[in-house]
Amino acid sequence: MLAVGTLLYGCQHLEPQLTIGDRFANEPYRAQLRWLEPAPTDTIIEIAESSSQSGSGGSLWARMRQGFSLQAKTQGVARIDEQRRWLMERPAFLTQTGRAGSRYLHFIVGELNKRNMPLELALLPAIESGFNPNAQSPAQALGLWQFIPATGRRYQLQQRGDYDERRDIPSSTRAALDYLSYLHDYFDGDWLLALAAYNAGEGRVRDAITRNRARGLATTYWNLSLPGETQNYVPRLLALSQLVNAPASYGVSLAPIADQPYFQMVALAQPVDLAQLAQLSGVHERELRMLNPAGRGRVRGRLLMPVDASRRLLAQPDMIAKAALPRASGDEQVAASPDAGVAEPQVAEVVPPPGV
Repeated sequence: MLAVGTLLYGCQHLEPQLTIGDRFANEPYRAQLRWLEPAPTDTIIEIAESSSQSGSGGSLWARMRQGFSLQAKTQGVARIDEQRRWLMERPAFLTQTGRAGSRYLHFIVGELNKRNMPLELALLPAIESGFNPNAQSPAQALGLWQFIPATGRRYQLQQRGDYDERRDIPSSTRAALDYLSYLHDYFDGDWLLALAAYNAGEGRVRDAITRNRARGLATTYWNLSLPGETQNYVPRLLALSQLVNAPASYGVSLAPIADQPYFQMVALAQPVDLAQLAQLSGVHERELRMLNPAGRGRVRGRLLMPVDASRRLLAQPDMIAKAALPRASGDEQVAASPDAGVAEPQVAEVVPPPGV
């Protein structure tokens, strides 16, 4: 679906018995996480370069760099250097990270800013899913943030019928940041241990720490014996953050992203059919599905729309009414997200810029 397709073995979270690092302990890491070649450019959001030149005041990348706080932990580490070289050998992945993430990054950065969390974490979905909300791993991890079912339930993500909130952009982001915050506190403020636990589960990381302490060994992330996937997972994220932090130093190019919301949230009084809305609004159905992937074509509670399209939508309130016409009897209605308010369909809430 997205320009960065994925064959992923994502975060295992609460089910260490499913950890892919164990299953592929003797295989090279690059065989465990793979990205397909970019899809045709008609699947990619077109971004006006004039409004988002790298390094300019309007660049989201530039503002992200100002909120990076893990860079001191990335210098002179051989495992990070190896992953950086791996990424630099795949310039298409770097380009598509920006293009695929351009729908979601501004929102994610804003949510991280509200919590005063390192902005390097905004790049985690690039490693987890290639910014594809429909990505699914063999362990049934799903969405941008690759929640397995058990962890999704732990963080109140609904999963039933034709509705899976692990795909929902705002809800899954809230849950992922809740989980990362919990792990950060659980490991006494160590973000690298928190990231390792996001991949392997806190129990597995805690047990590795306990083993090292019993042997009189250091207990930092770099000293722990962890599954092969987790041994490379954190270095890959940190390597990607290095490239975003100083692309010119490494001779790489990032797709420009404007520092402005890509989508608005529109509150709905009744379910909307995305195929009908696409015909009425002129927004490609694929784009609506990438912004509203949880309900598989039906949306209830709130609708995410590209900013310009949402303005046209609000200027023509009958458009939602037409898209909300009931389907034939027997069709399931998608359950509302638990954090989605219900209001008149012409009401919209703009996702605020970070810090507002």
